[in-house]
Amino acid sequence: MRIFRYLVDMKAVPVDFFADPDGNWERDSLVEAAGFDPNNEEVAIGALTDAFEGHPDGAAVVTRTLEGRAYIAVVECVERPQPIRIHPARTAQPRVAA
Repeated sequence: MRIFRYLVDMKAVPVDFFADPDGNWERDSLVEAAGFDPNNEEVAIGALTDAFEGHPDGAAVVTRTLEGRAYIAVVECVERPQPIRIHPARTAQPRVAA
């Protein structure tokens, strides 16, 4: 899991709170990863409907409003594939018998 926290206007976040995030997750693990109390009923979980701040669509959005401000955490539950690095092959020089 990769976790990123923001203090933003929720209107700026492309999130659907009726959608399930991609990947393997449980409610309590997402809420704890976001830094919120899992026993708090005021936490909402949704999924990004479009890329946001470099996060892929489908990433989890965990939010809670405190004092009129929305605190969110974007949690990427799916491991991003690592790029394959291809190094040029070393060509072996043929050995010539003497």
